[in-house]
Amino acid sequence: MESLTSLFENNPEKIFAYFAIIITTISLVIIGSSFYYDYVNKKKLNKKINSFERSLKDMVEEFRSFELLFTDQKKSHEEYKFILNRVEQEISRLADSLGSDGNITSAISLAKEGYTVHEISKKTGIPVEEIEPIVKYHGNN
Repeated sequence: MESLTSLFENNPEKIFAYFAIIITTISLVIIGSSFYYDYVNKKKLNKKINSFERSLKDMVEEFRSFELLFTDQKKSHEEYKFILNRVEQEISRLADSLGSDGNITSAISLAKEGYTVHEISKKTGIPVEEIEPIVKYHGNN
């Protein structure tokens, strides 16, 4: 304690100025280092943000390609749906136009055996226009 009091007894203004300069220097070093570490952390975060932005852009592009793919699939699905509806209409037209199921059954059997449209028409008495779908769907291709 005596050494501390002896410091201030010789020249107190000079010692106080040294202490003020030392405290100010330490404060400036601490503030400067905090700004530097803040700059380094912000730089790392900025790199991460840029990386996330690139990843997000890539994901958006992938979603767009999936959207185009699904659009194409939807078009194909609509085409198949249309074809299926036409087949159902042909089948119902055949069923409505023919009076007996026996003629249809025999026409299907003949088509499976490989007979031509005209041969089946002669044997069953069904018009050629009505035999064509039967041969188309039941015949040996």
